[in-house]
This record gives sequence, C-alpha cells and structure tokens, in this order.
Amino acid sequence: MADLPTVVFPLYDRCTLLDFAGATQVFAFGGFTPLWVAATCDPVTTTEGVQVVPGNTFDGIGTRPIAILFVPGGGEKVAEAMLDPDLVGFVGDAGRRATWAGAVCTGAFILAAAGLLQGYEATTYWSQRENLALFPGVTVAAGYPRWVIHGNRFTGGGISSSIDLALELTNLIVGPTQSMSTQLNVQYAPSPPFASGDPSQAPPEVTAAVRQSQGDFVAAIRLATDKVVKGQATS
Repeated sequence: MADLPTVVFPLYDRCTLLDFAGATQVFAFGGFTPLWVAATCDPVTTTEGVQVVPGNTFDGIGTRPIAILFVPGGGEKVAEAMLDPDLVGFVGDAGRRATWAGAVCTGAFILAAAGLLQGYEATTYWSQRENLALFPGVTVAAGYPRWVIHGNRFTGGGISSSIDLALELTNLIVGPTQSMSTQLNVQYAPSPPFASGDPSQAPPEVTAAVRQSQGDFVAAIRLATDKVVKGQATS
C-alpha cells in the first residue's frame, strides 16, 4: 500500500489547539497522514493549557515529501514565534518544497515571516488583518473569508476556520466525494446558537468589547511584524 500524503503541522509554544486538532481530524478521515512536528519531541503547551506531544522534530523530517504544510496560529506568543529562526527557517524550507503551503488564523504571520506570502492574497484572524497588511507584497482579502487559496498557498480565518479549510483542501486534492464523506464522518454540520462569528455578524457592542480585550494581542503582533518587515527589507 502506497504511503498516504503527509500533512505537516509545525507546532510551537502556545499555538492554538483547534487550529491544528480540527484540521488533523479532517485530514485523517480524508486520506492523509497528519504529522505534528516541533523543534523537539517534548510536550508543547497550547493556548488552552493542554499539552500535546509532537511525533517528530523539524530536523527529523529531512527530505520527506510533504503534501501540505499547515501552520497553526496562536495568541500573543505568535509574536515570539515570528522571530524564532528555527521555526521560521523550517516553515520556509518545508513550505517551498511542499505541494501546498499555508496557515490558519495568526499562523499567517509565521508564513509571512518565512517569505511564503510574498505576492499572494491571504487572510487571517479578524482583529489582525491590519497587521498582516503591513507585510509588503501581501494582499489581505476583503471582509472575513473563511479561507483564501491563491496558487498553492492557502490561509484561513480564525481558529474554527481550520476545519473548513481542511475540507476544502481535501476537495481540491482528493475530490469532492472524499471531502463530503469526511464531513459526514466527522458529522460537521455547524449550527451555533448565535450568528456572531465575525464582526460582520456580531452585534457592534460585542465586537467592540472583544476588540478591546485583544489590545495586547494586537499590539504584540504589530511590534513583531514591524521587526520582521524591517529585517526583510535589509536582508
């Protein structure tokens, strides 16, 4: 039996659990081999305080073929991840040789720091769109799309978008029947109690309150983005 195409998820301290766990579930049912990797095989603590164990290291991947490189987002620690040469170096190298390379949520900032969004349209978490637009050569999609696919690059909106994005990649790579079968297998039929998943849907007062609570988060990513952009400009 031929090896199933591999989906590599590079993990880092305080990455967001659903960003990679939801997509992992979809890809596992969709005919792929999901692989969590990190700098070491020590447990990685997510933004939820849950620890997960990577199955391999960045160095251990070697020249293994990669069908999809899928970078998860995270909280304020993304600001540190963007400046981590080991993580960014791995994402850049793996992304350039992967058939598909992309990210969900604020993982887009790590992708951009690795130079993989230069010349591409992209999206990210709703409150970080303005920061992503600071990267020269990155076109931020209008509105709040669940995903954007441009060439062989993909990006998703916030957190839960990882499920939709993984289903769409399954559709593009394996076909609609497999994508629909996977959706049925995981019984993904979202019907939330409120339609408030992005600022175009949520009541203005809810959006304002959440945006205020994320002030430090937005500021941290802005500062790291400025550093990365200046570094790219002088390199």
